[in-house]
Amino acid sequence: MKTLLSILENRSENTMLALSIILIFCLVSLFVFFNNPTIFLPLFIIPVLLVSWYGGSKAGILLSVFSVCLILVINFYIIPKHIDTHLLIYSSISLFISCILAAVLVTNFQKVHKVEVIAAGTDNLTGAANTRAFHIELANEILRSVRYKHIFTLAYIDIDNFKYINDTYGHTIGDDLLIQVVKHLKSSLRQTDVIARIGGDEFACLFPETSLEEAKTAFSKASDLLRIEMQNKKWPVTFSVGIVTFETLPDDLKQAMKVADDLMYTVKNSDKNNVAYSIWQGIT
Repeated sequence: MKTLLSILENRSENTMLALSIILIFCLVSLFVFFNNPTIFLPLFIIPVLLVSWYGGSKAGILLSVFSVCLILVINFYIIPKHIDTHLLIYSSISLFISCILAAVLVTNFQKVHKVEVIAAGTDNLTGAANTRAFHIELANEILRSVRYKHIFTLAYIDIDNFKYINDTYGHTIGDDLLIQVVKHLKSSLRQTDVIARIGGDEFACLFPETSLEEAKTAFSKASDLLRIEMQNKKWPVTFSVGIVTFETLPDDLKQAMKVADDLMYTVKNSDKNNVAYSIWQGIT
């Protein structure tokens, strides 16, 4: 069931509309075959629910109109007249009202569901991905890299002297600093890159299908923007960063995170305020 839902989730609205119309014609074929449309009428709500979830209430209402009109046309022009016409009209109107209500309710529920899904994977303060969402993205990237023989790059970022900001200026300023970090990372990196807040003052960036040189180019702009922003705000912090390109793929996401984290701490434990780059080719 989950596999089916994940397959449907990745389909476009036009694809879902086409699939729903096909389902409607299959149902029409059934009641033409059995010469009794009334027993199949409740099933027409299924394609309406489907298209409403993925295409919105307008698509669901339009499909409801199309379904009822098609039912009536089939009844009056194709099926032999042994069906109670008044009963069919009453049933069709009831179905139409039910479909419209279902389309509206499903669309509203889908919006709420979408908001909750986004919130579940988002850091409340900064709007970056949270640890859970980032681990899912990283695990998926490792699987894609194994399948398609890609490399990827992972960055681990720690803010130097962040505790000093909280202790001296207060947590409100500290929160603003974290927000600005994510803001500048998002504005300077690509839309395909994933930015996450891993801990209090630690962040991670995933660069899919990205070589070391490409990662250097991508992160240099972010590094410059962060440095300028900290200077403009007069916040006495710097950044220790470890960026690892995995030419040999890690066994799992924990190993990937540890490799990048260890590289970041080599910077943290030496002079800080620096970016270390490395190509990982497996444990020798």
